[in-house]
Amino acid sequence: MAKSKTVTKTKSKSILTSQSLDFLKNYINTPSPVGFESSGQKVWMEYIKPYTDSFFSDPYGTAVGVINPTAPFKVVIEAHADEISWFVNYINDQGLIYLKRNGGVDHQIAPAMRVWIHGKKGPVKAVFGWPAIHTRLSNPDAKEPQPKVDNLCLDCGARSRKEVEALGI
Repeated sequence: MAKSKTVTKTKSKSILTSQSLDFLKNYINTPSPVGFESSGQKVWMEYIKPYTDSFFSDPYGTAVGVINPTAPFKVVIEAHADEISWFVNYINDQGLIYLKRNGGVDHQIAPAMRVWIHGKKGPVKAVFGWPAIHTRLSNPDAKEPQPKVDNLCLDCGARSRKEVEALGI
């Protein structure tokens, strides 16, 4: 019969420090939509600067840090920096905000999601909505409609186009 090894537990050291948690919060909360990734890239590159010898970003939203850039074997640390985003298409008279896609957005998961609108006067909270169930099911023989880009909207709590525009949107 084989003897089993005794495993002694050692105190584990957390990989997350207060500095790395602060970075993570800052990085996650920095807007970095498709096509406008530079803000997120700057936050990430500033954080990895002490650990790399050089860094750069590319036009596709990727930020790269390199250790030993002139050596035959290099270490590359990279992060793709964009996030899901939409563009405001129009605002109706009731203050609902209709959108256009920006990149590969799955519109079917949008209903009820909370979002930030990055406007001229700063961020504005909103939630994705789409027609209420009693209006979608007005024809009992019809199949229930699915979320589409043209029937989704954002509600930021404003009651008119003028109120939305006053928020900087």
